[in-house]
Amino acid sequence: MSSLVVWHTLAMVAGASSEIPLAETARSILHPYMTLLRMDNHWGFFAPNVGTGSQFSYVVEDSSGARHSFVPADKLSRFHPTSIWDRDRYKMVMNHPETYGEAAVASLCQEHASLQPVSITLLEIDQKDFWPADRLAGKQPFDPEFVDVKTLKTIPCPRK
Repeated sequence: MSSLVVWHTLAMVAGASSEIPLAETARSILHPYMTLLRMDNHWGFFAPNVGTGSQFSYVVEDSSGARHSFVPADKLSRFHPTSIWDRDRYKMVMNHPETYGEAAVASLCQEHASLQPVSITLLEIDQKDFWPADRLAGKQPFDPEFVDVKTLKTIPCPRK
């Protein structure tokens, strides 16, 4: 049993230390084991910098011309099973608005029917660098100074 613990610990250390020459040698020996247990990916295991991300957002223009902004991720619970599907759906809309935009807008128009929507503008909010000093200053990663907002597409709501 102790041999297995030593072997597995060696695989974990080699997997996390990919830039060290000795670790590269160990990785080549341990590759089948690491692949079997899916330990062969290149994680930023000891990464000091967390990567920035993007967030899906949209603006509903109602019949009176008023604009209402929504960020679906704000109402998702990561403990709910559908949250993964919803996040993937929003990512697909952001990555391929010409393919998935109209279907997403049709669904969003139904969801916000009480606003009497005329059109929906799909947006992608990209994060800029956010540092610990920014957090200590009371700022949030999605504050306006730390994001770039890109308009993906404006699509009219389907008429019934």
